[in-house]
Amino acid sequence: MFRRIRTTLLLVALVVGVTSAGMGFYPSSASAYHTYKERLLDTTAYSLHRRRARLGLMKLSYGIIDQLQVTTYTMPWLLGAIFQDVAPNLELKSTFYDRKRLALSASFGFLTGTIEQPGGTKVRYFFTPVALASSVRINSDVSTHFGVRYVAIDGDADSQAEGTAIEGAVVVDFLQLWAMAEWRLSRVVAFTFTVRWVPYVSDLVLNATVDAGNPTLSAQIQGDLSDLRNAFAVIPGFVFSWDRANIRLGVGYSDFFLDGFFLVVPGDVISNISPEFDVFVRF
Repeated sequence: MFRRIRTTLLLVALVVGVTSAGMGFYPSSASAYHTYKERLLDTTAYSLHRRRARLGLMKLSYGIIDQLQVTTYTMPWLLGAIFQDVAPNLELKSTFYDRKRLALSASFGFLTGTIEQPGGTKVRYFFTPVALASSVRINSDVSTHFGVRYVAIDGDADSQAEGTAIEGAVVVDFLQLWAMAEWRLSRVVAFTFTVRWVPYVSDLVLNATVDAGNPTLSAQIQGDLSDLRNAFAVIPGFVFSWDRANIRLGVGYSDFFLDGFFLVVPGDVISNISPEFDVFVRF
């Protein structure tokens, strides 16, 4: 079943990409954003210009000044609503250098929330992602983008079950690298090829306290996350841009990198499919 879905997605991406690329070579009056000044924002060093906005399925962004944008991811809010608790998140991205063919950016953000389980168990989490990115314009049609992101994850949980109180704190750190090649086939169509890799993930460290009345027990437990080390994804895709509407579509192989939560889902969970999809408008 998963193999059939994967094949279908690949065929759809190929057909849509080739068809749209062909259409894009015809003259068009569309005010597309594949121009010298208007650039891709995701997986690049570029940010929105002052008073410009990007509203999409996956994220909402606004340009405070030309070198600084603020973003919130929609998925944590939606999942937070499902678990009956909001998941506030915010990211600031600054393109602090943009001259001739080179652009550099830095970003910092946070994500926090609470998951409540039946029986009085609460799990609280706090993610702190920090990223650096660079973009190099090789010529008017081809660009390359490179980046590194470090994510520190802190969490705590408490449970009251059958007269026993359990409290614990969790710490996990991981590092992600990415690279993307961008080829502008026309003002409407751009082809992208993205590679993501996780070279480092720390062990999960849990410090727990169990209060069963008397005595109180303390313990430190380490979880093995070696399955996530060297996680990677190879994703070919297309970005289609019209007057204001934009579509990003890609289907890749191996692990799934979950934007907004900055986490990695092992490939065998979703049959080694790594999708990339967003619909958004810019104005």
